[in-house]
Amino acid sequence: MKLINRKNFVSIVCIFFTLITCGKLLAEKAYGFTDRYYTENIFTILGFSVLITLILSIHFYLQKFPFLIVFIAQYVLTVGIVFLGVFIHGLFSEHAPTAYWDMFISITIPFLGGALVYYICFFMQIRKANRILAELGVEQSK
Repeated sequence: MKLINRKNFVSIVCIFFTLITCGKLLAEKAYGFTDRYYTENIFTILGFSVLITLILSIHFYLQKFPFLIVFIAQYVLTVGIVFLGVFIHGLFSEHAPTAYWDMFISITIPFLGGALVYYICFFMQIRKANRILAELGVEQSK
């Protein structure tokens, strides 16, 4: 089952972006933090939203592999791309000593949240399809 396709990709990115941005703003409000790099961080969140949605969408093509291996590979790929971006950024400008750790945390939380929602929806769709097949009397293969 393909949950993320060309028709709904932009919508999912927009929803994901909105949720991450709202979470960021709520966390800043709760801690009384003012973000000096607000504009840059908003565009970073947009980039994360596109990246995570794109990487989660390739699950459709990897369904023949075990779920846990696919999930770990998707996470490692996401973190790897972000770390590569931090490395490339570091070639052109100076970044904080904790840049890799900060980006690790910044990508892990949205990825786990997005993956949780994606895979819950995916498995609910599988369960629904199995239920419909059972009602029709079609025997399921294991």
